[in-house]
Amino acid sequence: MTPIIINCIALCAFSIGTYAIWFDRKNVFNHMLIGFCIVGYIIPCLLVDFDFIVSKEILNLYIKINTIGMVLYMAGLYCGYKWKTVPIVDVVIKFSKFEIATYDENFKNRIVKTSTKIFIASLITMALCFIAMGYIPMFASDPYSAKQFKGIYQPSYQRVALFYRTAKQFVGLLLPFLAIDVYVNKTVKSTLLVGIGIVMIFITMSRGEAISGLLVASSVIIALKGNRKIFLAYILFLVIVFSLGSSLWTILSIFFPNSGFAAGWEDLSPFEAIAAGAPDISDQLGLLTSFVNNHVGYTYGLTFFGGLVPFNFKWNPSVWSIAILNQNDDISEIASGGLRASVSLWGYFSFGWLGVVLVPFISAFFTGYIIKKIKNIVNKLKADFNGMIVFCFLVFIYNNIALVYINFFNLSIYSLPAFIFYAYIFYSKKKQLT
Repeated sequence: MTPIIINCIALCAFSIGTYAIWFDRKNVFNHMLIGFCIVGYIIPCLLVDFDFIVSKEILNLYIKINTIGMVLYMAGLYCGYKWKTVPIVDVVIKFSKFEIATYDENFKNRIVKTSTKIFIASLITMALCFIAMGYIPMFASDPYSAKQFKGIYQPSYQRVALFYRTAKQFVGLLLPFLAIDVYVNKTVKSTLLVGIGIVMIFITMSRGEAISGLLVASSVIIALKGNRKIFLAYILFLVIVFSLGSSLWTILSIFFPNSGFAAGWEDLSPFEAIAAGAPDISDQLGLLTSFVNNHVGYTYGLTFFGGLVPFNFKWNPSVWSIAILNQNDDISEIASGGLRASVSLWGYFSFGWLGVVLVPFISAFFTGYIIKKIKNIVNKLKADFNGMIVFCFLVFIYNNIALVYINFFNLSIYSLPAFIFYAYIFYSKKKQLT
């Protein structure tokens, strides 16, 4: 087995490793990431000769970091899954209340009603923000810069940033609940809201967020009601969706050649276009090269919390990674939202080899424990409206609230809307489960 293949396995393990402790179609937390692994890791490893991108020393270092990280990550998953109780998790994520929700018929109505109100308010807020900014990212003269609010697009964005980001987050977070309502009750109101929500997110150039809500809802429905054939067909569908999503800007550039979505598509094969749309490995190698060759100091965990500070704070992981890659502290003109680095790389950037050992293990330990708790609840759910909403809320918890533990090395202020919704559902006196 070649080192590149081992590295590919390691990167995939960081994304879909929980299959090792819960191999079931109800483990929807991994299903969508299968498509991402194929697009972001497997296809590039098969197509790209990384020896021509970076030096052999950097490539070997990168593979070693991820391989060691993978071993510790899998060990952490197993330990967390077997651990009886983790108080610092249980005090925030009230798993006991989900036990109540599984047979509380009012829970589904509570979630859908609250989601609908916030969703409508968020759509209106986004529309007002577009008006205040004077542009819509997809239809701007430079769509990609507009998406990242760089250059000339930044001043008008900063005036509405708080409202825009909060509203956009709520639309993406709550869309799955309304999609479930559409599937079960066929309500016209929810159908219109879901359609408008998808369009609103899509025109912000957030290709993943535009469809992820529907995929979450679909995953929940198929997990509870589908059979093996439907499930396998769905996995194939996810791979196709991620492949199309990865090459979306190239596809748009074919039909709109002067749009500014992408350049150089004429020379790309379909697989190369897919790989170019998810350049995670190439980006990570470039970041590691710049980190090593420029003798950048360890962050000592400052990037763990830097994402909690708004705008271009120097220790924000996105800002830090762009600055290191480009060796430029002023990133205001760079049209990028940051780089996706593996958990082991963030450990290395923070504490060197000690970080490669500790960060993946701790992250996976929390992941294993939380997955175990969720698994126990999911296996009790019925394939009805309430069961689907509870399941969908568990996905919401895992993807947002649990990130404080799972993704402790890359915290973000943009998780705040999710915490507000979570607190309102479980701690509001009118909404509280007893």
